[in-house]
Amino acid sequence: MNENNLISEYAQILDIYLNKFGLSTLDIAYLAKVNKKTIDTVLAKSGGIELYTLEAISQVFGLRYFEFGDPSFKIPTFNSLPEHTKIRIAFRKQEGLYHEKSYEKRFLNEKIIVILAKYSKGDEFLSEHIVNQLIEDFKEKVNASEVSKRLVNSLNEYILQTKKAYTRKGKRGRKPFYYKIIKGISKKDLALAKEKIK
Repeated sequence: MNENNLISEYAQILDIYLNKFGLSTLDIAYLAKVNKKTIDTVLAKSGGIELYTLEAISQVFGLRYFEFGDPSFKIPTFNSLPEHTKIRIAFRKQEGLYHEKSYEKRFLNEKIIVILAKYSKGDEFLSEHIVNQLIEDFKEKVNASEVSKRLVNSLNEYILQTKKAYTRKGKRGRKPFYYKIIKGISKKDLALAKEKIK
């Protein structure tokens, strides 16, 4: 079974539970004693998760990992939740949902998806090409290494890093590798990306 599909399914279930009980990823991280970034990464469908962490998140709702991961499993009632989870839900109701205070969301993955949608399957490009398009289309300043990281990690469903390096005359240092489109951006993914960027 495809690991990306499993993460995507798990993210959808977790999102349902968060909405049902009015909790944020910070609350889950606090209750499960795991890193908030781990949970954010799962919800963004851009990273893996260990079985131990799955179990810790599941136990926030008084469930085992296999119960929580089963889309047909009935969501527990408030009264059946562990006491510390009930307390956190009450706290969150009183305080309101937690929102990141640091920076406005950049939606960098979504912007890259919009750019990648202009390419066809089999097309090759450098991360620099994406950087230039981000500046041109979105006035988004980003370095090539950050774009490369996104392409290899969270967008690897569409992209493959080739072993073909770009050789520039007169330039020293590490030569960038070409990336290749292995799957076209679906209309649905493109529409979702455009919606978030608005």
